[in-house]
This record gives sequence, structure tokens and C-alpha cells, in this order.
Amino acid sequence: MSEKTSIWRNPVLILVFVLPAISIIAGVGLLVMALRTGGDDPVLDEVRRTARGAQVTDLSADQAAAAGRYAAVVRVDAENGAVEVFPVSGRFTRSAPLQLVLSHPVNATEDVFLQLEPADNGWRTEAQIDGSHDWNLRLFPSDREWRLQGRLESGELAARVQPALQDAGEEP
Repeated sequence: MSEKTSIWRNPVLILVFVLPAISIIAGVGLLVMALRTGGDDPVLDEVRRTARGAQVTDLSADQAAAAGRYAAVVRVDAENGAVEVFPVSGRFTRSAPLQLVLSHPVNATEDVFLQLEPADNGWRTEAQIDGSHDWNLRLFPSDREWRLQGRLESGELAARVQPALQDAGEEP
């Protein structure tokens, strides 16, 4: 006499059905998470593609900043709710406003765009900045003749911004 055994008592058959089901569920879950992230964050620079698929951007603002030896310090005054910029070197036009972009390193919807007006020792604007994460900094005048870059680390209140490129005569 043969005894009837359940199909689910065989561990190999369980794996045959369960592993593909888990893979499908995990794949759908990954797809849902990927679609909810909002896609690629935009690049602040204007980028164009060449015929061979390479991406090219204009570095003339970085070259001008390096040639002019521009450098500054960006300071977050959390107590007074302000952001200040102090020139370190270079020939800044002290009467003209500056633009400061604080880019969230992961989520572009949290980027902060500020216009800083001339003040006694540099430039200043009223703003509350979240210090719980890092910020990528970009400083430039309204005409975008030059641009400085830097990074404000989490918990820090100041960061140096400088040209992304070094002047050809400058040692690394």
C-alpha cells in the first residue's frame, strides 16, 4: 500500500516554488523604490552632448576664477538666521550681489538658491540652513563670469569656496 505524502513535505519542491516567488516580489519592490526616488537629480551646469555621446560643459567660469585667484568663506549664522560670504582673495566687485547655491547631495528638491547683498565685510542674506547634512556650495556673480565651489560639512558653520580648477602656474 502506498501512503499519500504531501507535496509540501519535500524541501526541494518548496524551493522550486518559493525562490522564484521571492525573486519576483523583490524585483517589483526594487522597481517601485526606483520609481519613487524622482529620477536623476539635475546638474547645475549646462551640458551638451557631442556626436559620439560625450558630455561637454563650459569651464570658462572655473578658469576665470582660477586665473583671478578668487576664494571666499561661506558662513552660516544659525543664531541670527543668516548666510554670509567673506572674500579671501581675488578682485571681487564689492557693490554687486552674489548668488549662492546650496545643493543637497542627494535630493535636488531640497536645493537652496540665495542672493547675497553687499554688507560691511562681504555679502549677507537672511536664511535658515539645515545643518544636519552636507551641502555642496557654488558661489558666482550675477553675470556668471566666475564660479567658486566647496562643501559645507554636516554640523559645520563655515566652508571655504575656491575654483574647481587650479591655475596652470599653481602647484597642487
